[in-house]
Amino acid sequence: PPSVLLLPSYYSLFLLLPPPHSLWHRMDSVLIDSPLSVDHHSNIDVIFANPIDPSLLCPVCHQAVRSPLKLPCGHKFCQQCIAVEGSTATCLVCQKPGQAVADKATQKIVQSLQVFCSFQHNDCKWEGQLKDLPGHVAMCEQRDIVCPRGCGGVYEKKNEETHFATECGKRNETCEYCKKEVSAKGMAVHLKVCLSVPVKCPNQCGLENVKREELADHLPSCPLAGNACPFAEWGCDYAGGRQILQKHIKEEPIRHLTYLCDGVIELKAMLAFMQLNTEKMIRTIGTLESKSSNLEKMYGAQLVWRIDNVNQRLNEAKSGARSTIFSPPFVSSRHGYKMCLSACLHGDGPVRGRYFSVYVTILRGEFDSLLQWPFVHKITVSLMDQNAIEKDRVNIDYVIRPTAGRENKTFLDQPISERNASFGAQKLCLLETMHSYIQDDSIFLKCIIDTETMPIL
Repeated sequence: PPSVLLLPSYYSLFLLLPPPHSLWHRMDSVLIDSPLSVDHHSNIDVIFANPIDPSLLCPVCHQAVRSPLKLPCGHKFCQQCIAVEGSTATCLVCQKPGQAVADKATQKIVQSLQVFCSFQHNDCKWEGQLKDLPGHVAMCEQRDIVCPRGCGGVYEKKNEETHFATECGKRNETCEYCKKEVSAKGMAVHLKVCLSVPVKCPNQCGLENVKREELADHLPSCPLAGNACPFAEWGCDYAGGRQILQKHIKEEPIRHLTYLCDGVIELKAMLAFMQLNTEKMIRTIGTLESKSSNLEKMYGAQLVWRIDNVNQRLNEAKSGARSTIFSPPFVSSRHGYKMCLSACLHGDGPVRGRYFSVYVTILRGEFDSLLQWPFVHKITVSLMDQNAIEKDRVNIDYVIRPTAGRENKTFLDQPISERNASFGAQKLCLLETMHSYIQDDSIFLKCIIDTETMPIL
């Protein structure tokens, strides 16, 4: 049977908030522009025509090696699956340290493997080498597309015109009464408020087929309108015709004033009660604000990472001597997930030399057996503004919303080795922008893990 590989990016999957109009998946120099729009969070399957040789599988993620690194012991790993300090790494299989070298021969073999079209399930018969898959996917008429109008529908590229004309929930239709263009899904709601729709009098006087906008002119003169006493909300239960009602109002002023006095007394009692409760609430809010402020100071962010000697580290990253630096480990809460950040000051993969890249890695922790897996909690990574005037600070924030799935097991499942594969912001900001955040040869990165849905141990 054919082998299936989910093709992730150099460090990050679609877990990231994607750039407009596309999702990018990378395998070394191969870029695949996903035919699915950004609101359809799905990876492209890479379907190999033949079983993959075990020598081409990464022992960490158990997928065909991506940007493979080879160690002296002979074991090969995906570049993002093994931690490299400088050019040295410790083998995760035999624990032997050694120099990690790019294995171009293996990469060439992987790129030449035969694959089927990722949309074989739509009866596409294409077959070719992995390196040719991006070009085919870009042109494939059977590829799945999420409707760009936002109706949520998925259709094959060849059926795009049919979808827009007859299937799209956000296609426009013309209201037969007011002749305005309205979305198909919103037509039912529109008809309930359209001023040109014919309606009948709600007082059941017999008037029918009058436009809704004209009904307002009829109601004041409707012979069946005004049957209830205007003091009904204060307690009067009288009801009668218009002429009899006027007589009732003239003959019962004392009764109606009594109703009003009782109502005023009740309102004054309610007001006094509300004022008392308001004072209590103000005191409670003050106490909670004080506690909240203290908690934010103590537990506001799980990590604030100061990176010193930025210019020296930038030069090391440019030369390739040390392209990635790592933060100290931190935990999401007292007994939570153990994690760390990594930063590529000169960018990573296809954006190297243009963007500042920051990634998150889940580490093996002391309390993993008690935590929920896979990890699906929102993460916010921020490049912090060091402006001396606090109100003028503008941080650069990047939100990561991890999505559970088979293709993300190596990123989000409970670690089986010291660390999982990394994921995060390959394009946190342009390098020129990052340079403007350097002060005293330092920058600050902040990481906040959303703990709202985490169980408390």
